Amino acid sequence: MVDTPHDIPVPEATALREHSPPGPRLSLSREAAPLAGTIGLYGATSAFLAATTSLFLADAVRVGPLLIGFFFTWRGVVAVATNQPAGRLSDRLPDRRLLIAVACVAGALGSLGLAVLRNYVAVLVTETVFLSVGGLGFTQMFAYANELAQARGRPVTEFMTWMRSVFSAAWVIGPPAALFLLTRFGFGPLYLATAGLSLGCAALAYWGLRRVPAPPQKAGAAGAGDMGAGDTSTGDTGRRRRGRGLRALAQALPRRTWLLLCVVVALGVVNQMYAIDIALYITKDLHLGAQLVGWIAGVSAALEIPIMIMVGRVADRLGKRRVLLAATVGATAFFCLMPLAKSAAPLLALQVLNAAWVAVAMSLPMIMLQEEAPGGAGSSSALYSSAFMSASLLAGAITGVTAAAVGYGGVFWACAALAAVAGGLLLASSASPGSSGSSGSLVSPGSSASPG
Repeated sequence: MVDTPHDIPVPEATALREHSPPGPRLSLSREAAPLAGTIGLYGATSAFLAATTSLFLADAVRVGPLLIGFFFTWRGVVAVATNQPAGRLSDRLPDRRLLIAVACVAGALGSLGLAVLRNYVAVLVTETVFLSVGGLGFTQMFAYANELAQARGRPVTEFMTWMRSVFSAAWVIGPPAALFLLTRFGFGPLYLATAGLSLGCAALAYWGLRRVPAPPQKAGAAGAGDMGAGDTSTGDTGRRRRGRGLRALAQALPRRTWLLLCVVVALGVVNQMYAIDIALYITKDLHLGAQLVGWIAGVSAALEIPIMIMVGRVADRLGKRRVLLAATVGATAFFCLMPLAKSAAPLLALQVLNAAWVAVAMSLPMIMLQEEAPGGAGSSSALYSSAFMSASLLAGAITGVTAAAVGYGGVFWACAALAAVAGGLLLASSASPGSSGSSGSLVSPGSSASPG
């Protein structure tokens, strides 16, 4: 959150996709329906928080852009510190349901804190912990989806993009509903409702999802596997083995995968800078109503869904790297146009371009990394999530400093520059030796060079 199962080579995985029933059938099955419901509730919770947190800090806690940026930076620090251990733990557990439920309960506690706290230090200390732990649910849900598809012999890329589209569907109604509650009732009732959604997500994850055994690890990933299910050591010996597992995972990554991680960080920074900045830009710089923020986010999410489904169907054929490169070009164009939009009509029209790049950039890199990185689905998902959460650390700092210096509209120019950098890094990763053919080398179309 792998394009091919860990335990079979690429040609066999391709044959499996060709002879398996289409992925959408699995998405409607009894096993996938509870997962879709869990992801939907989690998406609604995320939408409520993402659409309103920066406004909460500005209007309820009454702090400026630098302290708003520091809040998101510190939350990124805490998220990175907790994410990789959680990924290792998830690969040891018999199944992921408990960790998903714990993450959702933490999100509920964080939302309750936002409902009652108005002191900046208290918000900073409590919310960065609870919301960072709550953020673990996203990658763990998609690691579960990966394993469910593999266990049932279904095409992983297509199934995961269908599940990702469920997350986007929650964002169609989430932000407008959140801003409706905010404008009608205030921050307290808004975050009480958010806590209720999180608790519902925890209950459905724990009691609604079926146990899915983790697939075997890739051959040759023994070093990375030290941090997986096989490591049952305790005390100093266990700590040494876990340390070796982390080092082995880092050493096993080829150069192109490190560059892909840098692309994930750059696009994550861009995406999170936009999420922090858009509500403040609309309400503080343009002096438009807060409800417009919800409609912008909802329109973008609605457009993402058909694009994401289409990407899931064509990404393997066109090449994931080529599709992702096109997304970086689209992102650069979008952020160059955003400062020129001063009213509701052009802001809403630009969401077509926004949805196109987000639908690709927030789904394909996770699958590409699961495909290329050694270790179990939890470890590779946690690696992706650590890179993405590292982006939170940078996004908060860059947004706060840029907004304080040149205003909230100036943040979009920084986003455009970073999106262009991500495109350059992707080109560099494609030119690296051993670029994966299944991910679509940009240098030699149709290349079948094996990973690493």
